[in-house]
Amino acid sequence: MDTTHILRPSDLSGRPDHARSERIRARPTLDKRWLGAVWLVILLAGCQGVSFPPVANPPAQADSPRLAVGDTWVYRHTDGYTKLPRGTFTHTITAVAGDVVTVQVKPEDGSRVATDRFTRDWNWLDKPMTNIQRFHYDPPYAAFRFPLTVGKSWSEYTHATDAASGKTYDLARVDGKVPGWQRVTVPAGAFDAVFVRRAAYSGAATYERTQEYILEDDWYAPAVNNVVAGSYRSIYRDTTQNGEMDDGWRNNDWTLVELLEYRPARH
Repeated sequence: MDTTHILRPSDLSGRPDHARSERIRARPTLDKRWLGAVWLVILLAGCQGVSFPPVANPPAQADSPRLAVGDTWVYRHTDGYTKLPRGTFTHTITAVAGDVVTVQVKPEDGSRVATDRFTRDWNWLDKPMTNIQRFHYDPPYAAFRFPLTVGKSWSEYTHATDAASGKTYDLARVDGKVPGWQRVTVPAGAFDAVFVRRAAYSGAATYERTQEYILEDDWYAPAVNNVVAGSYRSIYRDTTQNGEMDDGWRNNDWTLVELLEYRPARH
């Protein structure tokens, strides 16, 4: 799961976001060749991707996590561009009610405590989208589709409602796939993890910028019922720029995440 809590894009750009309040109604026709070019821009824009060696004898699948109140994961965040530290965050399950899992996210200095909500399969109900604001998702943001088997893929839309303004964007889309199993070494140890890659489209365009084009990589380890490593980045196009010297494409933040510690609940 993405552990990033970031400011709004209007805050990042320094310009007022006048059009964000407008509800988007029509689903666009998405040209696959153009979308491929978008991801090529991300991958070539100074971003060297994270990679791990394959697992020699991978399991047939990764089943749904087994979660309990008190389960805790501690993650370290690093800037993907500069490799500078961006803090340590502790995620603790504080409630499990039906299919809703509530997680308290606390930074090491305790200055901001956020509350995220998920389904039992770690699909998002209420959390920030990568590099933009917090949304409520209905249906849930399809981060995973358990059981996770190599070659599995999915493409789903969700209604994303801005938690602050109450405005709904109908176009948020998630394309996920499972390329394979990899042996992931992080400060918490070495794990057999299934690699999940998502291309997501926020749907929240404005008059001055396109929607966010998001690339999310998760390495989910059944041994800890959660992600042990992650890479989350995005780009958008400033539509006020249309010249030969500036095509308007902008890199947004790139956050790398590593598991430092896993503390299962005491039963």
